[in-house]
Amino acid sequence: MRNKAMRSLIFGIVATCFMLATTANAADDLTKPIRVSPDGHFLVQPDGEPFFWLGDTGWAIFERLTREETDEYLKDRANKGFTVIQAVAIGGPFDRLDVPNRYGELALIEKDPTRPNPRYFEHIDWVVNRAAHYGLRIAMLPVWGASVIGGYLDDGTQKIFNPSNADVYGRWLGTRYRNKGIIWILGGDTNPVGVVATISGGKRIKPADLIITDYRPVYDAMAGGIIAGDGRTPFISYHITCCSWSGTAQPRTSLYLGDRTWLTMNMLQSSHSGDPKVSSQWTGVSFVWNGTFNYEPIRDEYDSIPTRPVVDGEPRYEGIPVGVRYDPAKGYWTAYDARNAAYHALFAGAAGHTFGNLAVHLSYDPARHSSPQLEEFYPGLKHWREELNSLGAQQMRHVKALMLSRPYFTRIPDQSVIVGDADEGTGHIGATRDKDGSYAMFYLPHAQPITVDMSKIAGLHAVAWWFNPRSGAAQRVVGRLPTTGTATFNPPSSGAENDWVLVVDDESK
Repeated sequence: MRNKAMRSLIFGIVATCFMLATTANAADDLTKPIRVSPDGHFLVQPDGEPFFWLGDTGWAIFERLTREETDEYLKDRANKGFTVIQAVAIGGPFDRLDVPNRYGELALIEKDPTRPNPRYFEHIDWVVNRAAHYGLRIAMLPVWGASVIGGYLDDGTQKIFNPSNADVYGRWLGTRYRNKGIIWILGGDTNPVGVVATISGGKRIKPADLIITDYRPVYDAMAGGIIAGDGRTPFISYHITCCSWSGTAQPRTSLYLGDRTWLTMNMLQSSHSGDPKVSSQWTGVSFVWNGTFNYEPIRDEYDSIPTRPVVDGEPRYEGIPVGVRYDPAKGYWTAYDARNAAYHALFAGAAGHTFGNLAVHLSYDPARHSSPQLEEFYPGLKHWREELNSLGAQQMRHVKALMLSRPYFTRIPDQSVIVGDADEGTGHIGATRDKDGSYAMFYLPHAQPITVDMSKIAGLHAVAWWFNPRSGAAQRVVGRLPTTGTATFNPPSSGAENDWVLVVDDESK
C-alpha cells in the first residue's frame, strides 16, 4: 500500500478511496486478536499488516436490534470501511438490566452475574459471527459501567458487580468468545475511581455528599477472568468517561490503569461538550474535557509511560446536542465536527478513531425507546435507520484511506513542522509526518494558509497535494518544491467547514 501506484490510486476519485477503505482490512484473521506494534503506538493485524481502528459506537445493537436489523447495520458499516463495532453485552447507556433483548431474553438469570443466560448470549454469538462475515471486529463491553458503580438512572438496583462475580462472569465470557478476535473494553462511560451516582431517585446529589470509591478491584477481577477464560493474551482496553470528580485524576486511562498489565490500549472519551463549565454544572463533576481540544489528551496519552496505543473511543457524536442536553442556542455537533475530531486525534498520534452518530449509537426506534428524559435531552431524535447513511459516517472512510496511503508504522505527530501559530480548538492545525521524512500531512480545519518547514522533508525536492476530507479526492499542487527553507500553501477553497489536508511528499518516494 505504500508504492507509487497505490499513492496515485489513493489520491484519485472518491470511488477509489472507497475501495481502499473497504478492503484494507480484508486479510485480517478474526480468529486471532489484534496486537500492538513494536514501538507501542499502533495496532497490527495477526499477519503483521496495519490494523486501522475505525470504530463505530453501536452500543445497543445486542439488545435493541433483531438479527435482520443487525445485518443491515453491520453490512452498512463494513461497506463504509469501518473495522470495529463497539457494543455493550449487557446494560447500556439507557437500558437497565431488566430490559430484554428483541427476542425476549434477559442477559442474566435473576440479575446474577455468575448466571449469564445462554439464550440471550446465543444472539450475541450470532452477531459476533455475522460481524466477522463482514470483516468487522466486535469491541465488546462486558457490562455498562452503571452495573458496577450505579449511574445516573440507578435506583439502587443496578449496581450488582463485585470482584468475586466479576471474575466468574469474565471467565465465562473469555471462554465463550475465545478464538473470535474479540476486542474487550471494560468500563462503559465509567471511571475506575469515581462516584456511585450524581443523581438518585430523581434528585441531584450535592458535590459535597459524593463518595469517591475505587472500583479497580472489580475491573481487575473481570480482566483476570477474561484472560483465564481466553487462555491466551486477549486485547483489553477501558472506556472511561469524559469527566472526573474532585480528588481524582483527569479522565485518562493511563492515569488510573497505567500499571495494569492487562491494559493493552489507552482509550479516552473526549466528550460531547464545547463548554465544560456548563456541563460540570449539571453533572456535579469538577473536570470535563472540551471536545474541540481532543488532540491535547490524545497527545498526552501518546507520550505516557508505559507506551500504549491510544484511541478516542467517544468523541463529539454527529447529531448530538452540543453539551449533550439540547440548547437551541448551541445546536448540534455536525459531520464537520466528527471529521474535525478524527483528523485532530489521528494527527496527534492516535492509532485510529471511533465515530458516533446519536441515533445509531442508541439503535433508537421512537416506537420502542421514547422516554421523557430522551425527549428532554434529544428533542426530535430520529430512527437509527434514518441516520445510518449520515454524512459523517460516509466521510470516515476517507481519513482511514489517507492514513493507510503512506508508510504507516513510522508516522509521528510533529507540530514543529508548522511555521507560526497552529491555533486551537476546532481551528487547530494538526501536523503528522514520517519520522524518516518521506511525507508530512497538515490538517487545516478552517482552510487557513499554512507555512511549512520544508527541511523536515527528505530528498532534494518535494511534491504536494490537497486532500479533501469531505470527498476523499485530491489534487496535485503544480510544480516541485525545494526541501530547504519554508513554503506557504493556500487551500483551494475557503469558507465555513471547508477543511483540507495538505500532504507534502519526498518526490523520490
